[in-house]
Amino acid sequence: MKLKLLGLVVFSFLFNSCTSKPKTKLVVVLVADQMRPDHFSRFGELYKGGLQWLSNNGISFENAFHQHGYTATGPGHFAIGSGNHPGQSGVLGNSYYDRGSGKVVNCVEDPNAKPIGGEGIGRSYARYSAKTIGDILKDSNSNSKVISIAGKDRSAIMLAGQNPDLVLYYNNLDKFITSSFYADSLPNYINYFNSKLNLQNYRDSLWTKVLNDSLYLNYSREDYFIGEVDWYKVEHDIINESKNGRNDYNPTFPISFDKDHDPGRELMGTPWFDEVMIDLCNLIIDEENLGIDENPDILFIGFSAMDYIIHNYGPFSQEVMDYFIRLDMQLDRLLNHIDNKVGLENVEFVLTSDHGGLPLPEFLTELNMSGGRINQEHLNEAFSWIEDEISEQFEDNLYYRDWSNFYLFHDKLKKKEYLAEDLVEIIKKYLTMVEGVSKVITKEEILSSTQDDQVSIRLKNMIHPNKSADVFVILKPGYLYRNPHGTSHGSPYDYDAHVPVLFSRKDRAKNQNIGHTETVDIAPTILNLLDIKTNHVFDGKVLPVQ
Repeated sequence: MKLKLLGLVVFSFLFNSCTSKPKTKLVVVLVADQMRPDHFSRFGELYKGGLQWLSNNGISFENAFHQHGYTATGPGHFAIGSGNHPGQSGVLGNSYYDRGSGKVVNCVEDPNAKPIGGEGIGRSYARYSAKTIGDILKDSNSNSKVISIAGKDRSAIMLAGQNPDLVLYYNNLDKFITSSFYADSLPNYINYFNSKLNLQNYRDSLWTKVLNDSLYLNYSREDYFIGEVDWYKVEHDIINESKNGRNDYNPTFPISFDKDHDPGRELMGTPWFDEVMIDLCNLIIDEENLGIDENPDILFIGFSAMDYIIHNYGPFSQEVMDYFIRLDMQLDRLLNHIDNKVGLENVEFVLTSDHGGLPLPEFLTELNMSGGRINQEHLNEAFSWIEDEISEQFEDNLYYRDWSNFYLFHDKLKKKEYLAEDLVEIIKKYLTMVEGVSKVITKEEILSSTQDDQVSIRLKNMIHPNKSADVFVILKPGYLYRNPHGTSHGSPYDYDAHVPVLFSRKDRAKNQNIGHTETVDIAPTILNLLDIKTNHVFDGKVLPVQ
C-alpha cells in the first residue's frame, strides 16, 4: 500500500512538473499607435511573422475599448500603463491648458527636465502621481527592470511611470534620448547605438510595395485616393497647381523623402523607423539581460511610426496595408531574438493600441456613410462671434480657448458677478451652427449625467473636476477637424475607442473572448500573471488569461 501511495506521489509530481507553465521572466507590452482591430482581421492571412505568431498563440479580446472620451496618445498610453482612466489623474490630452501656470502644456512637459543624450526636449512623468504597473513591479521587487522605448516621448513616458530603469524616445532629429528626470547620462551602449545610426543613409531610400501589386486591391482601396497626404510636398497638406493648370497632387507609391527635408526629421513617418526600433530593442534586451533571472522584467515598446502613417493615408490605404506587412516582419525579428535570448516560453506578450482611428472622410462618402471635415473658416467665424459677443455683453479675458475647449476664469466671473451660464449660452449658440458639430456640452453636464451609454461613460471618465475645461465640442460621428488631407482620432465613438487587446504566450491555445473589455484591464491582468499583490485601486479588472 505504501509503495502504491509513493508511486502516486511520484507520478503526481512528474505530471505537474511536465504540465506546469514556466514562470514569467519577461513581459513585453507592444503598443501600436492607432492600430484598429480590423488591421488583424483584414490582413491576417497575409501575416507570416510576428503578428501571425502573436495571433496563433494568444487570446484576443474582441470587444476591447478605451473607456475615456478623448482618444489620443497621451491618455491612451496612460490607461494602458496605469489601469486607470486618465481624467481623474489629470491626463487631459496630448496637450491642454494648465490653470495653474496659465498656459497650454504638453502632457509630459517638465520645465525642470533637461534632454540627456542629444538635442531635444526634456520630458517626464512629474505632472502625475498615479502609479503604473512598472512602478508597482519595482515596489514589489527592486531587482526587476522596467524599460520603456517609443518614438514619441509621451508614449514612452506614460507607460514607464515614475521610476523606470530606462526611458528612451526619439528626438525627431538623429538620436534616442532620455531626460534628467530619469538619468544623468545614457548607458554607453545607447550612445554607441546613436553614434552609428547615420540616418542620412535613408535619404535615397524608396518605399515600395513589399508584396505583389495585384494583392493590394484585395485588401485595401486604390492607391491614388483624394484625401491622402502627398508626402512629396514640402507642405504636405497643400495642393499646388503647375503653370499649365495641371494638379500635381499624387499620393501614391513609391514614396521617398523630399529632397529638401532631413531624413532624421521625418523618419518616424516611414516603416524604416520600426527597423531602427527593433534593432534598439534587441540591443537593450542583450545589454540589460532582460528575462534571464527570477526577477521579472517589463519591456514597453511603442510603435509610433504607425500613427504618422495612418494619419497621412488612412486605415484602408495601400500604404497602411504595406506598413503592417512590414511590421509583421519586424516583429518576427524581435520574437526570434527574444526566443534565442530568453526563450518564448518564459515571456508574456501583450499587444494593444492607444486608440483607433477614423477612415478618411472621403472614403466614408464613397461608402455612403456620413462624415466630413469641419470647415475651418466657419469654425473660426464661430470663435470670433463668441469672442465679440462676450466682449460686448461682458468684457475681455473671461476665458481661455484651447482649440475648441473653453476654460472659464471662474474667480474673475465671480468677482464681476457674471454668470458662467451666460457665457456658456453664447458659446453653444455659435458653435452648434457649424456643420459637423453634434453638441456643445459643459463639464457639469457630463459629470451630472445619469445616462449609461458608452459615449456618456467615456466622456465622464475623461473629466477632472478641477483641471478639465468647462465647455467641450463633440463632433458628429465621421467628422474631424483635420483639413484638407489625412485623418485623425480623438472622439468618444467606437471607431476611435475600439482597439486590439491580445495576450500571447508560447503554446497558449488560440482563442477569442467576446466579453466587454477595457484597456484599463491590461495592467491588473499583467500583475496577476506575475502573481504580484498590490493595494493599488484599478479602474480595470483582471482578465481571464491563463
